[in-house]
Amino acid sequence: MEQSYFGNEVAKVIGIGNSTVRKYAIALEEQGYEFQRGINNSRVFYNKDILMLQRLMTIMNKKSTTLEQAVKLAVSTVEEDTITTPVTDKEHDITVVERIERLEQINVKLVQQLQEQQRMLFERDQRRDEQLTNVIREIQETKRLTAAAQEKRPWWKRIFG
Repeated sequence: MEQSYFGNEVAKVIGIGNSTVRKYAIALEEQGYEFQRGINNSRVFYNKDILMLQRLMTIMNKKSTTLEQAVKLAVSTVEEDTITTPVTDKEHDITVVERIERLEQINVKLVQQLQEQQRMLFERDQRRDEQLTNVIREIQETKRLTAAAQEKRPWWKRIFG
């Protein structure tokens, strides 16, 4: 027998509010999707229903569509023979942990790239500073030589050219 969930459990598992689960379920039912009913005519959610709600949320987030459009698309893409896997809080926690680990790896790579970029900029600045210093020395040397050449001429050539 397949695991069943109440609306509030589904809301916790997929990370949305109870009212949002009801809203999505009503929209799906309006398009012909059927949920099992339990005591007091309340909806009973199974793994396939949870996957449908997650698919609906994904479509709405990725394609920026309205609820009605997303429901139509989600219902039209459902295959009746799909094998569903149980969705549990433990599996949800594992995927969150894996995602956090991937983000940490990305952060480490970004920090390494930033450090490499800073090193390259520092080296570039060092080379630029050396080149500027050399150009300034050459200019000073040229001015000194020009001044020395002018001092060796007699005073009357300096004045009358």
